[in-house]
Amino acid sequence: MKYCMIETAIDNKEEAELIVKTLLTKKLISSCQMVESNSTWHWNNELECTKEYLLFMKTKYKLTNNIYEEIKKIHSYDCFEFAVFKLESCNQNYLNWIDNECI
Repeated sequence: MKYCMIETAIDNKEEAELIVKTLLTKKLISSCQMVESNSTWHWNNELECTKEYLLFMKTKYKLTNNIYEEIKKIHSYDCFEFAVFKLESCNQNYLNWIDNECI
């Protein structure tokens, strides 16, 4: 796998924006969409429900560990989502763009 999309969620918009700015500045991601959502999950045997910001970040797969470490420095959750999805496209220009924008 050469390209991927990483998803994470956070309930603090300022932290979400800092994560995005940090990763873009360090050229670890080529882009990110931030989507507001109403999230519900189990945590410590209790039902949690809150507004979260989902981050969908496009990058090279080889950068996932670096990205995880940068997010870990900023993210306030004890156990945060870090889902990695294979990214494919028939648009080679799009994939070239990811190559050019990431280290």
